[in-house]
Amino acid sequence: MTSLLMKAEIEGYKKLLEDIWPYASLSGTSLNQFGMFETCLRKGYYYSSLKIDMEPMPSYYGLCHSRDCTTDDFNDEQLQSDFKELINSTGILDKYNVKMKLFKISLDDADFIFYDPLNYKKDSGMMFTFTLFLIGMFLILSCFNPIFCQLMNFKKQVKVSINTRDIENNEKHDDENQGLTNNEITVIKQVETNKSCFLDYSIQASYNTLFTFKDHDTNLSIMEGYRSIGFLMVIFGHQFLDLAKSSFKFEMIAQLKSWLCLNLVNMLYSVDMFFWLGGFFSAYMLFEKSKVKLVKRNGLTIFGFLLHRILRIWPCYVVAILISSQLVPYIGDGPRWFMALDRFECATGWRNLIFIDNLFYDTQYCFPWGWYLSTDMQLFISSLIPMFLYAKLNSRISKAVIISLLVITQTIGTVMSLVNEYLLPPFALTQPNMHQNYYTKPFTRGPPYYLGLLLGVLYRELKENNMNVLSRLQEYSQKRQFKFKLFCYLLGCLIIGGIWFGWRPAQLNYQNQEYWNKTIQSIWFAFCRLGIAIGMSLLSLPCLFGMKDIFNLTFMRNNYFRFINKISFSGYLIHQIIIFGLLGQFYQTPNFSFETIFTLYIGNLFITLICSIIFCLFIEQPLTRMENSLMKYMFNK
Repeated sequence: MTSLLMKAEIEGYKKLLEDIWPYASLSGTSLNQFGMFETCLRKGYYYSSLKIDMEPMPSYYGLCHSRDCTTDDFNDEQLQSDFKELINSTGILDKYNVKMKLFKISLDDADFIFYDPLNYKKDSGMMFTFTLFLIGMFLILSCFNPIFCQLMNFKKQVKVSINTRDIENNEKHDDENQGLTNNEITVIKQVETNKSCFLDYSIQASYNTLFTFKDHDTNLSIMEGYRSIGFLMVIFGHQFLDLAKSSFKFEMIAQLKSWLCLNLVNMLYSVDMFFWLGGFFSAYMLFEKSKVKLVKRNGLTIFGFLLHRILRIWPCYVVAILISSQLVPYIGDGPRWFMALDRFECATGWRNLIFIDNLFYDTQYCFPWGWYLSTDMQLFISSLIPMFLYAKLNSRISKAVIISLLVITQTIGTVMSLVNEYLLPPFALTQPNMHQNYYTKPFTRGPPYYLGLLLGVLYRELKENNMNVLSRLQEYSQKRQFKFKLFCYLLGCLIIGGIWFGWRPAQLNYQNQEYWNKTIQSIWFAFCRLGIAIGMSLLSLPCLFGMKDIFNLTFMRNNYFRFINKISFSGYLIHQIIIFGLLGQFYQTPNFSFETIFTLYIGNLFITLICSIIFCLFIEQPLTRMENSLMKYMFNK
């Protein structure tokens, strides 16, 4: 089938080229094929990159043309209309749509956007200069910290010696100089405070924190594995999606029945893993006995927890946005670089700064993958409500509210899925507006978060010896550990495996989207994320109960995973910059095959890890220590 489609497409292009040559020539004979860039320029022609912005996904080409025309000429509305008529006259789209039922292409509402690959870099402005200054400041403060600290130590010794002479004089003159001595002690304290704040920038302190593994609660060892596996899945899944959008369409279609495509699509469940982990650790930290007592005494303390959360994320988030929108656009070139520039555009950055970019229903994204941070922040704010009730009223009401939030968000997601007829995850990815209407919204991504929140509350109570459902289950499991672990592992793997592989029959019949009843597909789409969270919860129970084994302690807590866990936040912020940047640098279209995907993944992962370590050492760790110092100063002075 693929060969027939390719033949039809080539015939259509031959007719098209006969009509417009020698004035212009498309870069290839397949959807999204780029080429001829250097050859075109060497022969004295001009090259324009073309984006056909249409549903369900855009298509890309290169156009080699006479110097009598410019890119601005091609962007003229009348000429765009002529282009549409010319392409429709070939009959290529009709033949394509007859053969394919999964993707329907129409040029009626499409926009033809032309880019000049030799001149699409924007002019550097004040924000570019500010970003360079900010990055330079972090590097200087971190690298030259030891020298400045030695100077400050010297000054401190001078102050102390002067203070000693004052004390000796006080012994002779009794009360004459007592006020001067008190003033001098105040100066010493100020110097020590400055030194402590300045040490936050120490590269040595950042290195020790990053490469030193401390033993905390070993019952949470499985969580480090979850976070690390989720991080690796995020990179794999995002690379797959971005390669699919910019690679050869027919090669992608040829892979739709393969196990490769099935596993790649399932990588998107990594986001639900992070939401579940976010809910669990939010509860584990917020519902600590000392913090509950603080809120019970003063309900306004809850805003301090929110401030801590914002300050923990916001500074690194801002730096990452500045790097992607102000610096990265200047480091690439080539006929496909405009694809990356589209992702680095940041006209609506104010939405990201106040964590509401996911609430809009347009496609004007700044830092497109930042929607997760906004959704997570909104879910965290909602978790403060049960925390407040837990402190002010009682635990039962708080847990009832968490369960209610889980049920409400799951109901909203299910209704939206049924109304919009969202199909199985791989098919839903191509449905119009699914991403901005459903995928990024807190009221549809809430179930995994609230399930993790509920489990975190129960585990915190278990750690503090409070009786609850989890403590009674622990007592029951201690008497029959082997059977309990076997039950949890088998049931957890069956649930996750069923969601992961269960839609395989529908995948093999992807051309007939009604192979499964649409209602069943919509319900599957609505509940699959909660199912992943339930499976993760079951797999976690033996570890939470202290039942250590080779899986939850040795494998899930190995030092490689623990290290990736430490840089996962920095890695998430910059991983898409690496993926977009690398794919945009190709002068020719990369193939959509296992070899290409695997090779790109290894390269992207390696570069992301290196850049994450640098970002963590020079930016995240110093800012985190500053935030901790600020919070201690504000709430413990």
